Amino acid sequence: MELTSRVGRVLDRLGTTADEVAEALRASGVRGVRNTVRFLNPVVRYVQTQGVDVESLDVILGDTLTMLLNGGRKERVALPQAVRDFLENFNRRRYPDLELPPERAG
Repeated sequence: MELTSRVGRVLDRLGTTADEVAEALRASGVRGVRNTVRFLNPVVRYVQTQGVDVESLDVILGDTLTMLLNGGRKERVALPQAVRDFLENFNRRRYPDLELPPERAG
């Protein structure tokens, strides 16, 4: 439960609007690939930079970050509305400067 709370705080600190989330990712140097849900997703990549010790992360459910913990147990954290709005806008090319170039995405 402690990990879930910590990751929730990490996500909350990204901002209260989609634009604030985008700015936080820019400031952190995190970019990603549109319409991805795992390691190329910018929010997943950001959480990975925060020292979260898990086997994998994904946003497959769209409104939740799923963490596969070492040992196979899953925990989920609700994505704040600002993060969900950011992802929707990012997938619609609203933040092209946050997209990884194709040669770095493969």
